[in-house]
Amino acid sequence: MKKILLLFCFFAFAALLTAQNKNVLRIPKIDSTETIALDKFWKFHNGDDSTWASSYFNDSTWETIYTSLQFDENDSTVFKGIAWFRIHIYIDSSLKDTPLALLVNQDGASQIFLDGKLIHSLGTVSTNPNTEKKYNPNEIPLTFINATVGEHILAIRYSNSDYKKHFEKYHINNPGFTIKIAKQDDSVKEKFITRIIITSIAVALGMFFLSLGFVHLLFFLFYRKHITNLYYSLFVFLFGSIFFIPTISFNLFNPELAITLNYYFWFFLSLFFYALLVLHYSLFKRPVTKYFWFSTLILIALLIALIFRNNYFTEYLLFSFIISTVVASFFMVIKSIRKKIDGAWIIGTGSLIFLLFLGFIIIVIMANTNFSVHSIFFILLIFLALISIPVSMSIYLARQFAMTNNNLEKKLVEVESLSAKSIEQEKEKQKILETQKETLEIQVKERTSEIVEQKKVIEEKNKDITDSINYAKTIQEAILPSNELKSKLFPDSFILFKPKDIVSGDFFWFAEKNNKKIIAACDCTGHGVPGALMSMIGNNILNQIVNEKGITAPDKILNHLHKEIRKTLKQEEQNEAKDGMDIAIITFNDQTEIEFAGAQRPLWIVKKIDNNGIIDNDTLQQLTEIKGDKFAIGGWQSETERKFTNHKISLSKGECIYISSDGFADQFSDIDNKLMTSRFKELLKSIQQESMSEQSIFLADFIEKWRGAREQIDDILVIGIRI
Repeated sequence: MKKILLLFCFFAFAALLTAQNKNVLRIPKIDSTETIALDKFWKFHNGDDSTWASSYFNDSTWETIYTSLQFDENDSTVFKGIAWFRIHIYIDSSLKDTPLALLVNQDGASQIFLDGKLIHSLGTVSTNPNTEKKYNPNEIPLTFINATVGEHILAIRYSNSDYKKHFEKYHINNPGFTIKIAKQDDSVKEKFITRIIITSIAVALGMFFLSLGFVHLLFFLFYRKHITNLYYSLFVFLFGSIFFIPTISFNLFNPELAITLNYYFWFFLSLFFYALLVLHYSLFKRPVTKYFWFSTLILIALLIALIFRNNYFTEYLLFSFIISTVVASFFMVIKSIRKKIDGAWIIGTGSLIFLLFLGFIIIVIMANTNFSVHSIFFILLIFLALISIPVSMSIYLARQFAMTNNNLEKKLVEVESLSAKSIEQEKEKQKILETQKETLEIQVKERTSEIVEQKKVIEEKNKDITDSINYAKTIQEAILPSNELKSKLFPDSFILFKPKDIVSGDFFWFAEKNNKKIIAACDCTGHGVPGALMSMIGNNILNQIVNEKGITAPDKILNHLHKEIRKTLKQEEQNEAKDGMDIAIITFNDQTEIEFAGAQRPLWIVKKIDNNGIIDNDTLQQLTEIKGDKFAIGGWQSETERKFTNHKISLSKGECIYISSDGFADQFSDIDNKLMTSRFKELLKSIQQESMSEQSIFLADFIEKWRGAREQIDDILVIGIRI
């Protein structure tokens, strides 16, 4: 026990010696309106370690630094994106139990610890720009401590991952933060309320100028000859923006956006002074002088410097540009008043007040004079300067309006005399128009009667045509194989057949010859009546090739079909005849062996297979595609015969095979998405657990939902057979 006590005393003594060697910032008595800047005795260390928040951590080896982290291009590596700051403060006995507040202004994110305990998180601290969330409280009072007399440790974990980017883009060379201590009493709240009031006034002024600019823009749009309204609207728009931008920036909690706004504020300020110069030239109708072109050249150089972020020239160019525009505008106003240009003294008075205020500010800046912006004189001067040009412009426009009214009154007498003559002429015109109206009504009735008769004739012809097409549908349905024959030859199968119009260019065909079953899916050129005629020709030729000639091999059937189509349509004689068909044809030699050939249409085989190759209902689906040859039946090609490829395929029980036209895969949805063959194949794989009749219902429902209100663009034919 004695050893433990001695050891404790030793460490206490060592801590006391350490405390005596470190710098401690004393916090004395604070007045209600006073703030104390914590700007010295800060210890700094790059990196991130949670133990650095502890009040027992020895920071004597750390570097002493200012929290603003001021640097230039030569020492920009002082800060490496994330670091810790520590300061030892001593609360004076005069502040005992006094509530204190922190006033923080920063460009990054921070965590504030008092005696090892986290008291505030301002954003999310990180060196990764994607996870770091910067936050600037803009010196809004943060609860700090209900002052306890004695020494305390204030530790700040701080990150600013974009500090190098801000230096390169905006020449921001102080990526750190500032921190102050103040009493948390009514005076701090009053400062915050004052800030809100100033912001409200600035926003109100900005809205006033933007509204004024909008009104004059409307004046210009309705009467474009008075181009001065356009220049004035641009001037007040820019005037309003130089109120809005600093106000928004001052109240933003996002430092990134605030820095960007502050930088581009100089664009608006430059254009504002240029708009003032152009406005004066337009108001006084002065010819363009060398002063104008000189100011224009400086503006161009200034904008280039701002775009390329050359801060070394920007300040000089901006100052030169403001002086040149102010001087040029001033002398223009004086000359216009001396030459007694109409209305010049009205506009000139407002412009001179504004320009004299700017000149006063420039002189104060050049003389580096300490001038209180809170004095009544200065506030009154600002107010007069702000309203001088808008008020003078309003007076000028009111005067112009009054003069226009006087001229209108003089013209009114002339108009009244002319009006009496016009009334007599108008009465004569009315009589003529009434006569013409009666004639037109008779002509309209006659023409309407003719249109009604023509409509009846057209409706009768349309009915005859529709009846003929419906009868053609009956004939086409009679030619197609019956459901009884399908059930006999392919009992476990389905045929999804959806014509685009009443009759179809797609057709299905099957037959039984020499103990072999044959089935085909055909897609003829076109749809509707032309496609239906081709389908009847194709159906007839297939019957001749298989049932009469006894040809059952798919490739030979296609070779003969191509030759007969070209012969029937006389395509050897008429090169412009391009009609033909795409077809997929299958011959079943027995239950497990088939032969396939295709003219631009494939065969799809779907089977279920697991990792060991064993077929199972619950395993994944595997789809195999056997492509047809890349030429169609018939068409404009010169060759009479084509050699189609014959594929012999062995199948297993339970596998499904599919052939189709291109109508299903080519259908568009409501939002102009094409279904595509790849998605169609995925659908076929996804429905293997269903029976063939259920697969047909699923595909029919799917294509209806897919197209929605979109028109069906082609005939649809899908044939599925389970082995």
